[in-house]
Amino acid sequence: MVDLLLEWRSALAGEVDSDGGTPLHFASSDGDRAVVRAILRAGPPGTVYKKDYPGGLSALHVAARMGHRRVVEDMLEAFPDAAELRGSDGGTFVHAAAREKRSSVVSLAIGKPKLRGLLDAQDRDGNTPLHLAVAAGAPAVVEALLRKGKVRTDVLNNDGRTPFDLATGSTSFFTMVSLVVTLAAFRVKLRPQRQDHAEPWSGRDVGRWIEKMSEPLSVVAVLIATSAFAAGFNLPGGYADDGKANLSGSLVFKAFLLLDTLAVTASVAAVILLIYGKGSRSAGSWRTFAAALLCMWVALISLLLGYYMALSSVTNTRAVYRYGLLVIYVGVYLLQYSIETWVGPATSSCTVWRFFLFHQLRRSKGRRAVKRQFPLAGASVVSFYATTIKHAFVSGHLSRVQRLAGPAGDRGLLSRLETPTGTK
Repeated sequence: MVDLLLEWRSALAGEVDSDGGTPLHFASSDGDRAVVRAILRAGPPGTVYKKDYPGGLSALHVAARMGHRRVVEDMLEAFPDAAELRGSDGGTFVHAAAREKRSSVVSLAIGKPKLRGLLDAQDRDGNTPLHLAVAAGAPAVVEALLRKGKVRTDVLNNDGRTPFDLATGSTSFFTMVSLVVTLAAFRVKLRPQRQDHAEPWSGRDVGRWIEKMSEPLSVVAVLIATSAFAAGFNLPGGYADDGKANLSGSLVFKAFLLLDTLAVTASVAAVILLIYGKGSRSAGSWRTFAAALLCMWVALISLLLGYYMALSSVTNTRAVYRYGLLVIYVGVYLLQYSIETWVGPATSSCTVWRFFLFHQLRRSKGRRAVKRQFPLAGASVVSFYATTIKHAFVSGHLSRVQRLAGPAGDRGLLSRLETPTGTK
């Protein structure tokens, strides 16, 4: 239908509505490539350069804001010079994409050598796309600009701020951590200033959130300790007439005792840390909170493995050895994946390693400034990866045990689970 209308009257493509929007603006907003191509092919040549108001956005800006990479490609292929169009704020389509966290469009500009100059372009406020990506809280866009775009990191906007300085405006704790890790990994610097005038990232609601969560987590830790404590006095296999455990000579039973003791110790430590952190209300309360979370993870995993060891020590069923381990392995793996996806830094593993190698392990003025202004970032990353490494260790250990429980290893596993009396 569009082709027929444009064939009848091509000037229709240049008509504007009350906001200055053309049919190309609407098609770009919807991401309709067929309509966009028809207008670019049959419409007036000046259509792509028309801007709406009051934003002064071209259709290219609109497509970039909505993340329609293919539409942006079609426009730039037909009219390469449209990339130089600026909105009323002085920003290019790359600025519009960075502000709206459209990593696909930013990656398009990064991948085209002719557009590389736009990556360091400044709008009327002096902001580059990197400034806007940090202000918008888009770690993926920031990482793409720094890693592949190799943009300048020392550009000051009209307020005298570098991109790193804008990370203080992040309202989300996890977004702040991701931004700090990415920016510090690529050695982006804060603006020069007196350190006694630097205001640490307050985290807004983080302190209140920690105080609010400490109480229910303390209850959970107490319940874990109670369960592990009760399991220690209701031993699998029962007691002999002399009061000693019947399975005291079994290796699996000894493993159960070790895991149960570890669960009690870790859960009690978590309770102490949570109470101390809530009572102190100091700047280091986040560290005690993170340590308490680690202790709770240790207690929960130990309790889970202890349950399996207890079940293995009193049953002869091979399905327990096979499918019990499989259920635990899959559960731990899904838990690890969920944590990495939901609360982990939204950066690649390579960037995190750069952060540790070039920032955390080096004593420098820049490192001290970042640590003073973002005191929670480094501790939270260490805490998170300590948890995932622990999960990876448990998963790897369980996979090795699971291989022993396979068809060729049933006899070997059963011999390892042999009780002192010789029964299997």
